[in-house]
Amino acid sequence: MVAKSLFTAAAVLAAAGTAAATPVRRDETHTVTLNNNCGSGNAVFLYAGDATAQGSTTITGPLDGGVAWVDGYAGADCLASGVNCGIVEFTLTNSEGAGDQNSADYSLLTGDGLGNHQYTYPMTFSFDGCSGAPGQCTGDSAAACPGAYLGSATTGGAPTQCLADNVGITITFC
Repeated sequence: MVAKSLFTAAAVLAAAGTAAATPVRRDETHTVTLNNNCGSGNAVFLYAGDATAQGSTTITGPLDGGVAWVDGYAGADCLASGVNCGIVEFTLTNSEGAGDQNSADYSLLTGDGLGNHQYTYPMTFSFDGCSGAPGQCTGDSAAACPGAYLGSATTGGAPTQCLADNVGITITFC
């Protein structure tokens, strides 16, 4: 009987140790707020989990591969995923001890297979839940669009990053 009790106690302790070593996934939400001051079109975004362009909303769970642009901007032919126009790229995710982090940048990549993202309108973004933002993108150079990926230089940009849970992003066009 004592051997059975010791075995049961050891099994319970082992299970408790395993549970403590395994991170518990917390509820995760990220709010995307889009502001369009351009006078035409609609600020929209899509992401890897939902390829339907949408406006401001809150996403439950991680938001990977987000892309925001002004759809229908007058004088430009902004296509799906912001092709032909400037975009803000972003990922919002809780780290959960995995080293993941929130990240955003401007993309004006124009090389083959890179989406032909041209500077079209001023853009700015900031995280809601941690500090740090590169400043407004007002042109198609490194000086005018801080941290942007430009031309065909897929390694030339400098994403803004932050490590916090349930971070949102506010993106403003014009």
